Amino acid sequence: MRIVLDTNVLVQALGNAKDGIVLVDPATGHNVDRAEARAEALIEMVDARGGTVLIPTPALAEYLVGIDRNFHQSHLDVINGFSCFEIISFDQIAAVECARMVDDNELKVLDPAATKAKLRFDRQIIATALATNADEVWTHDVGLYSKAQKCGLVVKSLGDIEPAPEQLEADFDH
Repeated sequence: MRIVLDTNVLVQALGNAKDGIVLVDPATGHNVDRAEARAEALIEMVDARGGTVLIPTPALAEYLVGIDRNFHQSHLDVINGFSCFEIISFDQIAAVECARMVDDNELKVLDPAATKAKLRFDRQIIATALATNADEVWTHDVGLYSKAQKCGLVVKSLGDIEPAPEQLEADFDH
């Protein structure tokens, strides 16, 4: 099993979500509760199956933008500390996949000056998933979710996995 994480799922998996951020399931439009616990369950499931969590370099770049520069290395150390995590580059094969994603309708309306803008991080993440034959892409970005599905990828969100049950502390004093 090889899964690709988009930035919004990576943030949850690394326990770095900002307070007040609510993830929405792109398929249902419903809020996803306990997103961090669900991300933890996802990583544990992949690891237990001997799978790999692929982190495309564009997703890593987006993640690091949200981190103070003084702490980039410590975050990279955490990521590299997960045995099931693998950072994957946007390489030549991914570049070809990215270019092929632009369909005929898009080409007709594409301003030559806007070509670079079309090759955004979302498409690079999808192209990397295609280039590495990933089994699934996990995201909460509606645009990425839709485009990845159109490209034939299995796309999921944290709403598709159940978190581990919450442990309640017993009050033995009463």
